[in-house]
Amino acid sequence: MTIFEESGITYEEKDGLFYPNISTETEDANVGKYGLMWMEYMKENALDRYRSLLRFGRLKKKASEVNEEAYEMLENKYLEKHKPVNPSSTMEIWKLREQARMVAEEEVLADIVYHYY
Repeated sequence: MTIFEESGITYEEKDGLFYPNISTETEDANVGKYGLMWMEYMKENALDRYRSLLRFGRLKKKASEVNEEAYEMLENKYLEKHKPVNPSSTMEIWKLREQARMVAEEEVLADIVYHYY
């Protein structure tokens, strides 16, 4: 009995040869925007770690965790520190929110996405 058979992996016959039915990714996880960015970063800068996570079927789960951590960090403390002068001004509120989003996204990219796991 082979190691694959002991593990419960089935075989498929093609042209007289038996190939094990192995898939690289078995999980379905929503990796989101920052998870995808992290996966691309890992693929370009930490290829060994990327391949290891992919081979063991943990890449999408880890990317999902990175995405969740990034969105938790995006909850803006910037808006708490920078109050609008005129709270009824739509443009002022919009500018503050845009600034908060940009600052928070820079922090997320530096601290979470572009960080080796």
